[in-house]
Amino acid sequence: MTDTIRLLALSAGLSTPSSTRMLADQLTREASAALGADGSAVEVTTIELREYAHDLTDALLTRFPSERLSMVIEQVRAADAVVAVTPIFNVGPAGLFKTFFDALDIELWKEKPVLVGATAGTARHSLAIDYAIRPMFGYLKADLVPTSVFAASADFGADTEGQADVQPLAVRVRRAAGELATMLRARRGSALPADGAAAEASAADGSAETQDVEDASADAAPARPALDPEFADFVPMDDLLPRR
Repeated sequence: MTDTIRLLALSAGLSTPSSTRMLADQLTREASAALGADGSAVEVTTIELREYAHDLTDALLTRFPSERLSMVIEQVRAADAVVAVTPIFNVGPAGLFKTFFDALDIELWKEKPVLVGATAGTARHSLAIDYAIRPMFGYLKADLVPTSVFAASADFGADTEGQADVQPLAVRVRRAAGELATMLRARRGSALPADGAAAEASAADGSAETQDVEDASADAAPARPALDPEFADFVPMDDLLPRR
């Protein structure tokens, strides 16, 4: 991994500062550390969607993105992975978050690695990720990181037993970031070097030739045992039915 890895964070928090932005920062910080563990350069860009609320509304109404929004769209297109974090309102993502994805071309998200995060006042809203947010990314054909991270207010700096989730927020963030790093390494390492590709092609050709010989042998009719004179006129069923 020699090229710079571009990591884009989308925060749909409505206030400044916000717990949504705090979670986005934690996720990108841990993901950057995991990706840079092998010496790779990581470039992190964070976008506050609240700053583009008017541009998103105009884009939905006119179907033409503004110059500011077009720059964000190009950042999404160029990103190697996206960290998308939203607050939960009324058992679903914030309207601002959904509007952003409604305003963009669906093809932008196809096979794009996405790490999902969400925040809310209490843990009772945690299932919104599974029944409202992940299905949306499934429809967009994004490549979702297996672990999503939900953070309630008590997860930030919880100091009383029983306040935070069973697993501390830092542990869940680290696990999700590690999964994102593993996903990106697998993608970027899938292309073989030229010499390696040639060797693989040569090996594949040899394997194909061997397989052809084996297939030909398999297709050849097996040797039949000698029949008694009584059954000299017997014709096997395989000979009567045409082969497909």
